[in-house]
Amino acid sequence: MTSDYFLDWGTEDLSDGIRDRRLTSAALVSASLAKIEATNGKLHAFVTVFSDSAMERAAELDAETAVGSSRGPLHGLPVAIKDLADIRDRVTGFGSRCYSDTPARATAPFVKALDDAGAIIIGQTHMVEFAFGSWGTNYAMGTPVNPAGPGHLAPGGSSSGSAVAVASGMVPLAIGSDTGGSVRIPAGLCGVAGMKPSHGLTSLEGVAPLSAGLDTIGPLAKDVAGLKFLLDAITTDRKAPAASAPQRRPRRIFRLAAGDLEPVHADILDRYDAYLAEVSTTLGQAQTLILPLPLAEYQSRCGDLMAHDSYALLHGLIDDPETALDPCVRRRIAVGRSISDRQQQQKWQTRQKDIAEFLNRFGPDDLLILPTTPEPTRPVAEIDETQLPMSRFTRLANYLDLAATSLPLWQVNGLPVGAQFVMRKGNDNRLLAILSDVARDCRAA
Repeated sequence: MTSDYFLDWGTEDLSDGIRDRRLTSAALVSASLAKIEATNGKLHAFVTVFSDSAMERAAELDAETAVGSSRGPLHGLPVAIKDLADIRDRVTGFGSRCYSDTPARATAPFVKALDDAGAIIIGQTHMVEFAFGSWGTNYAMGTPVNPAGPGHLAPGGSSSGSAVAVASGMVPLAIGSDTGGSVRIPAGLCGVAGMKPSHGLTSLEGVAPLSAGLDTIGPLAKDVAGLKFLLDAITTDRKAPAASAPQRRPRRIFRLAAGDLEPVHADILDRYDAYLAEVSTTLGQAQTLILPLPLAEYQSRCGDLMAHDSYALLHGLIDDPETALDPCVRRRIAVGRSISDRQQQQKWQTRQKDIAEFLNRFGPDDLLILPTTPEPTRPVAEIDETQLPMSRFTRLANYLDLAATSLPLWQVNGLPVGAQFVMRKGNDNRLLAILSDVARDCRAA
């Protein structure tokens, strides 16, 4: 047995081990730092690693444990933070060389909440420039390597480094952001769990924005328990529906219509059909119902909202040809140049109508299951970012203001593919409770 055997433990086991003093936070953090040192040069998950402060914090928390004190399930666990959240006296890079000089003056409230809950902030992770891209590529700062297979496989984005850090075992927990799928897509492609919480459930103060009306801070973890621990810590309103005691069973389970799934990898389609039947049995439903959805329209409308808002924030950089930006990101954001403020207001109004229409068909006790991505990852060298958008199945949750989680339940040619579970806004903890049953009782395919 190696000295870092506990890195393979589930999140609950790590938490219990520290609480019961079978494991020290110092040992866990030391093992994580050693893993980062050994693998980050190849995998490129971390921008910055806080080795000294992490070990100092671990010692402080171990001292609390020694006198019988615990801050909760995150006590002593290392957490990585996507490089768009402010941490006092650290530079927030936003995935770009344009933001590489000025340290933050304050710490984002959600990061402070993690610290208060006993989590140890171990470093900042790489991301797609300005958080606008679903394959996870970053040609300015470097693209993290998905550890799911050999070669340089795309990690998914934009929370690429956070997903790679968890998937490779560098850390058990990480934080990303999700505006159109940026937590769920890398979670699905790297084979970890990732969640887009209900919009407004967590604070966005101190977080570099892409589109404030769509942005969310979301957890990534090796399991559902890890998502729950992180979500509980960063939830802003403790009286919000997401923080209430969940009812465990959905009333109806919905699937996509066959036509709405296209284009999708044939093996994903086969596993989707078989998996739906298994989940329905596990959750006590006789059958699944079809929910036709205009996914392409949702994706396009969501993309326009993101482009306008990001262009309004970043037009000085986007319009300056001398600025060294990722050309794909520049092109995506530049779409917002042609969208006027009046048109943007109309697009937000259209969104509200689309939400109302959707909620007329999708009730407070309903569950929608769909693939996270239309295909598994592929080598970075083979990516054409103008083709097959990886956000085809994820943007609906941001656009329609829903809670959504991706779990690593399928394999295609030996590569992970996520299954996505969606419920109405405010059902975050209920969704995680349901997924605890699903992860326990339904086999991965």
